[in-house]
Amino acid sequence: MIKVLNISEFLETATPLVDVRAPVEFLDSHISGAINIPLLNDEHRVLVGTTYKQQGREAAIQLGYKLVNPLRQDLLKAIQSISNQKKVRLYCARGGLRSANMAQFFSEHGYEVELLKGGYKAYRKHILNVIAAYRNIIILSAYTGSGKTEILKALAAKQAQVLDLEDLAQHKGSAFGNLGYNGQPSSALFHNMIYDAIHHFDKNKPLWVENESVTIGKVYLPKELWENMKSAAGVEIEVPAEKRLKFTLEQYGHFEKNDLIACVNNLNKRLGDEETRRLSGLIAEGQLEPVVRSLFRYYDKSYEFGRSKRNCHQYVKIHFSDLNPSEIAAFLHERQDEYLNQFR
Repeated sequence: MIKVLNISEFLETATPLVDVRAPVEFLDSHISGAINIPLLNDEHRVLVGTTYKQQGREAAIQLGYKLVNPLRQDLLKAIQSISNQKKVRLYCARGGLRSANMAQFFSEHGYEVELLKGGYKAYRKHILNVIAAYRNIIILSAYTGSGKTEILKALAAKQAQVLDLEDLAQHKGSAFGNLGYNGQPSSALFHNMIYDAIHHFDKNKPLWVENESVTIGKVYLPKELWENMKSAAGVEIEVPAEKRLKFTLEQYGHFEKNDLIACVNNLNKRLGDEETRRLSGLIAEGQLEPVVRSLFRYYDKSYEFGRSKRNCHQYVKIHFSDLNPSEIAAFLHERQDEYLNQFR
């Protein structure tokens, strides 16, 4: 039996989830929890696509059947390895031939199949609409080294609604942002992860988000979220420079010297050759404190420039005498509704 479900129905069930697109499509992005059982592998997908362009739809369909038929037993073994319930959900790119053919094949072997109407394209439309609905955003801003990420984590621990974009992007958004990470997701997968992180939140309550640019490392924010962030209320915290220095040294001081030097070299165009060589030399000698002080001057200036260019934010500015993420988070959490409503 085959049921065609809309996106809301499809996401509500807990049936094993199968993505029948080619591996290259799956690796780029997919629905959370999906297993890839491709109807066509990457090479076959290219052949069918080329045939479609050169000879038309019917020729492409016939080639697809020819390529898939020898693999049917492998497909059956693959589905048997993930589902003992004889029930499975399937999707392809647009809810077309690939998922329909796979659904028919599994149905013939006794499976109850739930098919996503509109395929992965429908899922993408759905998640971006959901993300766009989160408008009660509070932007957390501060100079580099002020512990914004730690404050967000402390807010989350107090049951505040928090979207940690840098954690999802696997990058801290600066020239040093890739340190400690193993690589970033694709932008599309990043968007899916944002949806997974927030879709269960209450849209009527505040959502805390760190002040970011439209790109974090190599990934970009969904435009729906970016537009909401640009017009959001904001809280700008200020902590003493020496506290920021101590915190930054603790956060980055354990990394390999060569990795830190490589990050400084990424700033060469902005720092200039002479300053880049000077800072690299200090790192090589293990003198990180003067390096951080110099970089603070660069990053603080960049922060002020960014603030002047993005003047749409309305901020409450709060000074804290100490950089204690838990205490700062408690203060902010207690007043979050006030901050959200102040600029409405």
